Amino acid sequence: MTIQYLGFQLKPRGRDYNYRVVDPKTETREFTLTISNQAFLARQVPYQDAADLCYQKLRKDLAAETPESPIPRHHTVSSEELDEYRTRHRPSRKH
Repeated sequence: MTIQYLGFQLKPRGRDYNYRVVDPKTETREFTLTISNQAFLARQVPYQDAADLCYQKLRKDLAAETPESPIPRHHTVSSEELDEYRTRHRPSRKH
C-alpha cells in the first residue's frame, strides 16, 4: 500500500490535507484530513508538522481498518490526536 500526499487547501474552517491511497488489493481512494485554524493559532501543531501528523494518523487508521468498518474519507483531527502527536514527536524541552 502506498500513501501519496497530494497537498493542502486553505478553507475557512482550517487546512485540508489530501492523500491518495493506492493498494493493489483494493480500489484507489482519496482521503482528506482537516486541522482547524484554531489548532494552528493555539500552537497545538506547527504548520511544518501538519502534513506528517495527518499522514501518521491516516497510516494508523488504515492499519486498523476492516472491510466491515472502513475509515471515513474525511476526518477532522481532534485536539486529543494533536496532543498525542505532539507528545510523541515534539517532547517538551527541559531547561
